[in-house]
Amino acid sequence: MLLAGALASLAVSALSLREGLLRRRVSLCAQRRAYLHYDIVVLRLNSRDAALDARWRARAPRLGAERAGRIVPTVGGVFFETAERVAPGVWTARWPVPWNAPAGEYFPVLAGAGLGSRLDTRPFRIERRVPRPLPPGFVAATLETADPLASFSVLGPDGRREDWRGLLDWAKALRADAVWMLGGQSPGERGSVWRAGNIVRLDEVARECRSRGLKFGVYAEYSLTASTDGERVGGYEYAREVQDGRPRLTRAISLRDPRRPADAAAFLKPFAEDPAVDFVGLDYIRNALGGDELVDDFAAEMPGLALPPEWPRLTRAERMVWLARKRVMRGDAAFLDAWNWWRARRAALIVREVRARLGAGKPLWVFTLTWDKGWQHGQDAAMMNDAGADVDALMFYQADRRQFAAMLKQWHSYLRRGDAQVAPGEIFDWDLHQRDPSGPAEFSRRLDAALARVYADGPAQAAFFHDLARLASGRRLGPWGARGWARAARGVADRLKSRAAAATEKRP
Repeated sequence: MLLAGALASLAVSALSLREGLLRRRVSLCAQRRAYLHYDIVVLRLNSRDAALDARWRARAPRLGAERAGRIVPTVGGVFFETAERVAPGVWTARWPVPWNAPAGEYFPVLAGAGLGSRLDTRPFRIERRVPRPLPPGFVAATLETADPLASFSVLGPDGRREDWRGLLDWAKALRADAVWMLGGQSPGERGSVWRAGNIVRLDEVARECRSRGLKFGVYAEYSLTASTDGERVGGYEYAREVQDGRPRLTRAISLRDPRRPADAAAFLKPFAEDPAVDFVGLDYIRNALGGDELVDDFAAEMPGLALPPEWPRLTRAERMVWLARKRVMRGDAAFLDAWNWWRARRAALIVREVRARLGAGKPLWVFTLTWDKGWQHGQDAAMMNDAGADVDALMFYQADRRQFAAMLKQWHSYLRRGDAQVAPGEIFDWDLHQRDPSGPAEFSRRLDAALARVYADGPAQAAFFHDLARLASGRRLGPWGARGWARAARGVADRLKSRAAAATEKRP
């Protein structure tokens, strides 16, 4: 009896000790084990210590992350995000994955913890999606026109007059490997989503490309439309921009519209399943115009925003005006960084949804504007890659020499070849090269430079030329004409392919 009593007493003491240890233990971990670059990491702090919970209620804990023993600042240069109490002893904070953060293991951190061995942390990982690789030396020529192909009369590279097939002659003359053609543009006729114009001819173009040894891709414009006030597509939410102190509708579909991803995917799905089509693509995956209608989503989803005290009393229109002023005044660098990151996340989530609806059968490419690494327009190559884009076509045009040099320097310091597969591109347009006296030589100089220096750790392996309709028209090409610009582009393609062949020969 005495032994049984002693054993029972020991069991009670062990249980009490275990319960005490559990009450003292504090755990800190991420909600998931792995995240991608468009994600917001949810950090979760748990404690059964009532006194500790009361202390945190008086002053909310702040949570962050470290890598290799150093605290990692997140978007806007923020080191720690303030946590919120979601249940007794349970606090969470949202930590946006920093722009193009290195892949690897990160540990959650409690600022000023002072808890010693009581704090148990578990790491999480930031990962990258691996895109489907392009063949080294790949060159695409785009065809961006809403004009009916049936009406085309093209003066080909050999000087002969042809129908739309002359555009493919130019593609071959440029040493392109593929033609990427605009197929989906809104609004369509009589209230339909897509313009019918060239859709019925896309199969014919695909077959003609195949017969010439060219690969073929079809893309859709996502946000920007040709809408006017009287012909917007019914059921869509259009973007708004503030003018003269009032929000006004634009002709761009809002990034928050829930129907557009499904419609874009439904348009591209037959091409993604067509063996005669090699690529599918998206353009204007950004708030092409406006964006102020996103204000409530931005305020609700982006951590750490300092909203004005009167925020709950403001009307939606007043909140849009507030956002527009914050953007235009550009005095709050952390706010602008948060706005750019959040829009890039939104764009990536659209790409992710379209990719999921299409499946993984065909490579998906997207177009990205290159100002400030795409951030200025709410785009990010690392996020696009993780969302499902196999190729990010970087539009290095509509900039003067100084601006181009600045853009390229930013990309070179930001991106490495393992981060995303990009294809720099240039445009056949003298006016958009500021009528540089060297004309097409400036075109090739810039594209050669972009290919050589867009990455920090080696040259890019692919390029694109924009666009065949501009080239064949002969307009805005200056005294060099289509042949002069084509000769410059062909030189870029030859040098790219030659480097790719030499690199292949060196491999064991």
